[in-house]
Amino acid sequence: MSDTGKILLEVKNLVTEFKTDDGIVKAVNNISFTLNRGETIGIVGESGSGKSVTSLSVMRLIPNPPGRIASGEINFYQKDGTKVDLTKISEEEMRKFRGNEISMIFQEPMTSLNPVFKCGEQVMEAIILHQKVSKQKAIEITLAMFEKVKLHEPTTALDVTVQATILDLMAKLKGEIDSSIMFITHDLGVIAEIADRVLVMYKGKIVEQGTVLEIFGNPKHPYTKSLLACRPPLGKRLSKLPTVVDFMEEKEDGTVIEKHTSVADAINAVVISDEVTSARREKVMAAKTILQLKNVKTWFPMGKNFLGKPTDYVKAVDDVTFDVHEGETLGLVGESGCGKTTLGRTILRLVPTHSGEIIFDGKNVLEQGQKDMMKLRENMQIIFQDPYSSLNPRITIGNAIMEPMTVHGIHANEKIRKEKVLDLLNKVNMKPEHFNRYPHEFSGGQRQRICIARALALNPKFIICDESVSALDVSVQAQVLNLLIQLREEFKFTYIFISHDLSVVKFMSDRMVVMNKGKIEEMGISDDIYNNPQREYTQKLIAAIPKGELGDIMKRLAVTR
Repeated sequence: MSDTGKILLEVKNLVTEFKTDDGIVKAVNNISFTLNRGETIGIVGESGSGKSVTSLSVMRLIPNPPGRIASGEINFYQKDGTKVDLTKISEEEMRKFRGNEISMIFQEPMTSLNPVFKCGEQVMEAIILHQKVSKQKAIEITLAMFEKVKLHEPTTALDVTVQATILDLMAKLKGEIDSSIMFITHDLGVIAEIADRVLVMYKGKIVEQGTVLEIFGNPKHPYTKSLLACRPPLGKRLSKLPTVVDFMEEKEDGTVIEKHTSVADAINAVVISDEVTSARREKVMAAKTILQLKNVKTWFPMGKNFLGKPTDYVKAVDDVTFDVHEGETLGLVGESGCGKTTLGRTILRLVPTHSGEIIFDGKNVLEQGQKDMMKLRENMQIIFQDPYSSLNPRITIGNAIMEPMTVHGIHANEKIRKEKVLDLLNKVNMKPEHFNRYPHEFSGGQRQRICIARALALNPKFIICDESVSALDVSVQAQVLNLLIQLREEFKFTYIFISHDLSVVKFMSDRMVVMNKGKIEEMGISDDIYNNPQREYTQKLIAAIPKGELGDIMKRLAVTR
């Protein structure tokens, strides 16, 4: 007889707190929920909302110090009906549950495994520890597990097609091994694909919970509405993305004042017509060409003969040709490994080019000497993917933004440069007092805005945004995308916007280039490529996107639930 529907996990009045220099912070503040057998619940919220700390609390993996479970219960119901409060048992007893009854898949796959041990050995370790089987039996179980999770197709990052595969796999395995899932994300579009119920967390508290149909069909809390609205819609063109501040204002005493009362109203308020979109496109395409790529190849040697000559190559960029107009945003989209990031770095001559021509503002980038290339780079900047590793942790953000001005001899003295930095901080919605603070004192979204300010320091003509919002929560992502559009209109920037997320690229771009295995699969107007993709690869990319628009989600839920 199935136990589906019975409670597996019960969290009651959980408080998890951390000791900081500013006092005690309640990262999880008196939350309660249940997880039933055979159920998937989604926990959504921005970074800092408490969703990850909730899962770490359940696993008893809160680092102490500085953190601790201050109060509450985490009751795990075993198959015989026995209830165990995981907050009350010893660490030795907890090890019997951790990995055996309760497991966790962490956010970053590149740091979740020990790089000096083989993957099979690390899986076997847990099997031998908890199942008390022989090494030969553990090998058999491990190989069977690898087959189940389709490890014949290695991946390096979760772009949209890999993400879709992983979601399907998790749903399939849940049924096969009779498990329950607590799925943590900031993307409600993904939650609609996999969850039965949803918990929405904000500043350590659950502000709303219900079935997927209830949360998507009739969201009550303004924060939930903002999460639903801030994902770039695929069926409409918007002048800007709605953000949290469009839905709610929080007073110092914690009182929330609601603004927009519905997701649809917030989106409709910023929809732009086809005529406006068309007029911008015509203006951009009539502008002069600022960048031309002609038969560009970036190949990396893969093996050499006894004379030291390459015997084969990895063709990361293979015979790519296109141009970019002044003031245009050209989107570059494709799966991880398609060559889009290498192409961006090739344009800036950050990696060696095998052959071809790159003409920027009338000059062949590949023919410039060191001095001329340095001068050219004043007008060619890049915003990298990871805001955490893009800034030197030992340099204040003010000095980090000022450094390019000093190197290139921009402005007469340090006083003028500092004034310019303060002006740039203001433009990216940062404060003057942030000048003397260090990167670790800021959130991911704030760091990315700092990186944008640094890219603007030399007043460039052309900026490559290399996956520059993929590491951000959807609500913070919306703020950064709005900022990039605002700056483009104010300073007439030209962008190449690189991403694996086609919905983000479509929102940002006038035209789009789809890359696959180093080559261009398809190129054209962004709306045309989305509405009528010509190539099978592009069709696959579009089909894999979690459709985050409310109407589309509700149609799917009505059919499947």
